[in-house]
Amino acid sequence: MPGMQPTQTLPPDYAAYFTLDLSKSKRLVLLLNVLAIGLFIGFGYLFLRAAILILPDGYTAVQDDSSWSSLGFSLLAYLLMLVLHELVHGLFFWCFTRERPRFGFKGAYAFATAPGWYFPRRHYLAVGLAPLVLLSLLGLLILPVLPEGWLLPWLVAVAGNASGAIGDLLIVGWLLTQPEPVLIQDQGDAVTAYRPA
Repeated sequence: MPGMQPTQTLPPDYAAYFTLDLSKSKRLVLLLNVLAIGLFIGFGYLFLRAAILILPDGYTAVQDDSSWSSLGFSLLAYLLMLVLHELVHGLFFWCFTRERPRFGFKGAYAFATAPGWYFPRRHYLAVGLAPLVLLSLLGLLILPVLPEGWLLPWLVAVAGNASGAIGDLLIVGWLLTQPEPVLIQDQGDAVTAYRPA
């Protein structure tokens, strides 16, 4: 249904047909974390190449920025980016619902959710892809104005954001294969899809 909006009332003819519950699948959480490491390396390489192309003295700037203190700062930047990633999800939940989202952390993953809301596919795709797309673009736009010594931490942070989107990409990829109409309810560590029975 093209005109569907997020709703707190599940239409009476809709029934749950798929649930992905991370709290019940330690194996899936482990697999996603292993895949995230691969994505971190891949995106790290891409953002590094972009920095070398964008910055006037790109390769030298990257080499000059690889000290141990910079590595410690990189870890902090990575953790802050994970928080920012979830805040962007939350911002999009708020934009669609005008209600405060809920945030949480369970073991190996953080989450944002809009309890009690059902989202049409296009809205949920926007929520799912927003941190990857927006923070990656922001990461590239900020490169030329980064203070000295911030390049490596910034590259680690934006690569961490992209790799941290592994769960989002899993759901988005699956959702793109589903026929309309579909409604998605996000419970933070579980996502349930509903469609007409």
